[in-house]
Amino acid sequence: MARPSIQQRRQFATAVSALLKLPLQRYPLAALFMSLMMAAGWGVLVWSGKPKWVYGSLALHAYALMFIGMLSAMVWTSVCRPESQTLPRFRTGLATVWGWYLLVFAVLPGAIAHACGVDGLLVASGLCLLLATSIASGSGLRWAALVWLLPLPLGIWPNVAREIWLALTESALSPLLLIAIAAVLMRIVWRRLMRVSDGAPTLSPADLNVADLSSAADQARISQAGGIAIWMQKLQHRFSATAFDSALRALALGRRGSAERAIGMVLLPNTHWRGMALETFVTAAFVGFIAWIFAQRASGPPPINLVASYVGLLTALRFQQLHRATLMLRPSLVDVYLASAPRSQLEFSESVASALTRSLLPSTLFAVTLLAVLSVLYPQEQRWPLILGGTAGAFGSSLAGLGVVLMLLDSERPRLILGMVVLSMLGAIPTSLCVSAALYSKAPLLVAALVLAGAGGFYTYARAQAIRWPIRFDGAT
Repeated sequence: MARPSIQQRRQFATAVSALLKLPLQRYPLAALFMSLMMAAGWGVLVWSGKPKWVYGSLALHAYALMFIGMLSAMVWTSVCRPESQTLPRFRTGLATVWGWYLLVFAVLPGAIAHACGVDGLLVASGLCLLLATSIASGSGLRWAALVWLLPLPLGIWPNVAREIWLALTESALSPLLLIAIAAVLMRIVWRRLMRVSDGAPTLSPADLNVADLSSAADQARISQAGGIAIWMQKLQHRFSATAFDSALRALALGRRGSAERAIGMVLLPNTHWRGMALETFVTAAFVGFIAWIFAQRASGPPPINLVASYVGLLTALRFQQLHRATLMLRPSLVDVYLASAPRSQLEFSESVASALTRSLLPSTLFAVTLLAVLSVLYPQEQRWPLILGGTAGAFGSSLAGLGVVLMLLDSERPRLILGMVVLSMLGAIPTSLCVSAALYSKAPLLVAALVLAGAGGFYTYARAQAIRWPIRFDGAT
């Protein structure tokens, strides 16, 4: 077999370099944050000169590695299309990228840990397993996400967790076991990425293309879903179809507010009483199971302010999906525009902004459900402050989240990382602040009023900016 020429080697190196740069180009802010976190962790070790600090450095490295693996896998999933695999040595190039990831993010930290007196082989194999698990999660494998729930049962049985840790640290075969599990996971992901079919090759959340709404993508999603998920999807579709038919009849009769309702059904197809009731039931069941697990933990429930922050964060992050939907579904608004026949495009833009306010009710109901279920973990005197203060904060977070959606209504493409960072702060801080005020402050109503006034002011300003320009009907890519 002839050896590749110098030009072919250069082309291959250029292709590998492009694959390495893709996650940086797709998620520049996330790459910057994770890089700074890793640099800070290892920089403290170098600056202090104390080998015992290596544990803190490894903790920061592992935390950043989880997100690096997931985000990189999202990018690789979007790249591994049937047409891409016809490129010369594409598979070899992707395998080379994986090799670099293992070398930089697993082997090199293991060598540093070994130099500091820690079992470097165990560290490197553990980081290999962590990288493989995060890549499996980012590639869209639904069962891989369940791995991140493993700390919950281990918290219930700390003795089991201690025995597992002792077995891993004392057995000489532990690194081989971890590497073998990582290799199996990477093999499963590789076969998934290299699959060539006529259907949608990717279900990654990083693939923010209008093609995701095609029937092929739907069929691929259904083929990967379980029986319960398919049943729930069909039930939700049936409920939404009934509500949408009702909205179209009202629009044809020219009833007042029918245009906003029809627009809302396009952008928010599940925002009707049947859909919200189903979502509330599923949320209560799932969060109830999580609450039961926390109740069994010997260490007790997490801090109440931490729970409030997470509830606010999850509530605000719902608007990230709404931001994506408002951009991807813009072409679907053409029929509603023609049917409603507004006097101007600015009037239609105002109708779109008004229709999006329908998202406030399900988001607030979602937050109330979370707060009500999780409140059973805490003493009686803390439950109502958690529910009432958290509801006020979550409603403020929803107003601020909707304001972000309106501010980005005219974007050319979805702002994934920017939206997640901003919404996370807008969700966690107000909710935690209101709950803290309800628990410890003598003026909780004043704090809640200030939070709601600030969120309402931001929403009012964002709405005014959104209706200044005509709505666009081209889909975002």
